[in-house]
Amino acid sequence: MSPPTTTSRLVLLALTLCLTALTAAPALPPPEPLDHFITRKGDRLYDGDREYRFVSVNMPDVLQIITNYRFDGETPELRLRVPDEFEQRDAIRTVRQMGGRTLRTFMITARQGPHPAVMFDVAQNPVVANESALLALDRLLQISREEGVRLLIPLIAYRSALRGDPDTYGPDFWVTGSEANLKFKNMIAQVLGRTNPLTGIPYRDDPTIFGWQTGNELVIGTDPVRRRWLHDIAAYIKKLAPNHLHIDGRNKPNDVYDLYDEFADSPHIDAVSYHTYVNLPQADSPAGTLRLIRNQLRGRMPVIVTEVAMYTPPKALRELLEEIIAGGTVGVQWWGIRFHNRDGGFYKHSDRGSKYEDLNWPGFAEPPGGLPEVSRERELLGILRDYAARITGTTAPAPAAPEAPVLLPASDPGHLSWQGSAGASAYEIQRAPAVGGPWTSLTRDFGDHLAPYTPLFCDTTAAPGGTYYYRVLARNNGGVSAPSNLIGPLQPDRHWLVDDLFDETAWDASSTNLQITKAYAHDAYLEDIAIIHRRDPAQSGRLVYRLPGPVRSFTLTAFDSETPPRFFLTDPQGARTEVTPQVTAYQQGKRARYSTDLPANHAALLEIELPAGAAPMLALGRVELSWIPTP
Repeated sequence: MSPPTTTSRLVLLALTLCLTALTAAPALPPPEPLDHFITRKGDRLYDGDREYRFVSVNMPDVLQIITNYRFDGETPELRLRVPDEFEQRDAIRTVRQMGGRTLRTFMITARQGPHPAVMFDVAQNPVVANESALLALDRLLQISREEGVRLLIPLIAYRSALRGDPDTYGPDFWVTGSEANLKFKNMIAQVLGRTNPLTGIPYRDDPTIFGWQTGNELVIGTDPVRRRWLHDIAAYIKKLAPNHLHIDGRNKPNDVYDLYDEFADSPHIDAVSYHTYVNLPQADSPAGTLRLIRNQLRGRMPVIVTEVAMYTPPKALRELLEEIIAGGTVGVQWWGIRFHNRDGGFYKHSDRGSKYEDLNWPGFAEPPGGLPEVSRERELLGILRDYAARITGTTAPAPAAPEAPVLLPASDPGHLSWQGSAGASAYEIQRAPAVGGPWTSLTRDFGDHLAPYTPLFCDTTAAPGGTYYYRVLARNNGGVSAPSNLIGPLQPDRHWLVDDLFDETAWDASSTNLQITKAYAHDAYLEDIAIIHRRDPAQSGRLVYRLPGPVRSFTLTAFDSETPPRFFLTDPQGARTEVTPQVTAYQQGKRARYSTDLPANHAALLEIELPAGAAPMLALGRVELSWIPTP
């Protein structure tokens, strides 16, 4: 989230002062004590002498972030990074606030060759550990223990070259005793034999670990080689970590139903899991599919639904959760949740051609012009929270007021961001002319979910020559947080306007042939929620801004921009001049950032033309403008 290139003087004094709370945030309920390993009796799991059940979530980026969709990330690999302490604590606090009890991470990462965000280089045996990446797992265990949340950790992915799958380890992965099999076992031995340097607790002795899942969406089927592999690897895991559960991680329900007798009585498998992306042909719903599997394994093997498909509608989700509670299924985890980004806002990720967006807790108000997916997100999160309490025989508590956010360094009032607070549904941005105030609220209902990977807030009322300090408060139904730290003094040399394109409010009436497309899930546009394109692709389109004074700079992003947009300034006398901005292109020119700082001029009208001959999918994203008062 870098600010646009400008020639303005960088005035920065960030994180200068933490103020005493105006209103104290009530503490969360006490963390659940993790005094016992989770154990199995028949088809049930227990925490001590109490049955252990849960409704929770997946957070696939909590060990390795693959969704850092910065516009300047040329390839998926360049967007990889290791989550920091703020992000992991936000993730675990989210699970705790939802009542989730057990979080499913994603797998222990591996690749052929070293990478700073990957835990193991498996090019040779023994495999080589990357301590800086493994620290993410150490820290997650430490935070989870402090917050009373257990972890379910898959060991490998079935298909993921980015994170590590059977092909990463080499050919014959499924053959017991092969080179690839031995490398995989060596990785497991290193992880399960590790001592956490942050807590001093050996992994195998840490009850924070709910269990180890053989893998994510493994396909075993009727293949005798793979079935032997599963027996062997299950025994190996239980030998190294006898106090932890071992969960057999499958994908489709038809890889369990009618195929599990051989494993149901295994002393080395403590539960079987599957995902709800398809139903059994004998059933017409996720609830019906689960009922059939559960009835086959009743009394023999615990069942966990480790991924509920992100496209599951609220009605079907309620039906599934009712079946889980009534039928004795151990637990269920929604796919998926994305946590706060350390650079501000949330990480975003969508699946199935931008149809379904992973959820951001706790849910938010809709943006200008509406966005139905936001209401759906609120409903789904509410269902998960309510059933997380119901499965434990309790009711969901009222939310506590959030903790104070952390306001991040800023170069000017047009580009403010903060690290959000877990459970906050809105933010109040305040401004003052001095450290001691008086403080003025610029907005009280601002969500941090609509500007992924860009600065969150633009103060359009900050004027050149002024001196400004800023702070932010987090809000939800439980109350208001203490103020954040201050940043300032910021002394702008221009006015700022940021158009996120949610509506046409900032446009001049002469804008023509444009259409706004909004989606909470927009993977084709790097999760940019609102974009504009030509209503009639055969004709040119014009996006026009008429500012109160001369244009000083502009920056915007474009997609499918092999034929680029054109830019024109018009002065008060009607003289129209084309401007050639700096272009930074990505993906062989398929997308680009256009930006420029303009010399002194008198033009207050900026026209952005989408040419008639451009690709039909040419689209513009976020537009940032600055201007100076007319002399």
